[in-house]
Amino acid sequence: MKQILIFRWLTLAGYFGLMALIFYRHLVSGQTAPEQISVLLLIQLGPLMFPLRGLLHGKLYTHAWSMYLALFYFVIGIWYAGAEHTRTFGIMFSSLSLVFFTGTVFYTRFRAKQEKQNNDQTTA
Repeated sequence: MKQILIFRWLTLAGYFGLMALIFYRHLVSGQTAPEQISVLLLIQLGPLMFPLRGLLHGKLYTHAWSMYLALFYFVIGIWYAGAEHTRTFGIMFSSLSLVFFTGTVFYTRFRAKQEKQNNDQTTA
């Protein structure tokens, strides 16, 4: 189904976009003090590592619970957007987390519907 593929790629785009933005913010932009980089990367990238394998393999259950993780990152993005000096970063962070969230929600919906149809056809 074409919709499933589109939302899977949307999920992965939001997911890897968040990872890239976090790396850029702390390693490239120079806005983070050198002694804080490893701690901030661990705190912000650590939770993103849990669903990596399942997202890459297109597992339905992983996409389903990853939507809650996307909401967590949305809240972090809003927190960053609240301060004027990190507003642009916060808006980009929130936007990528919304892309991640949207992808996971619709991938889960359409993939579950497809699996239900496949099960109904095999049992009939």
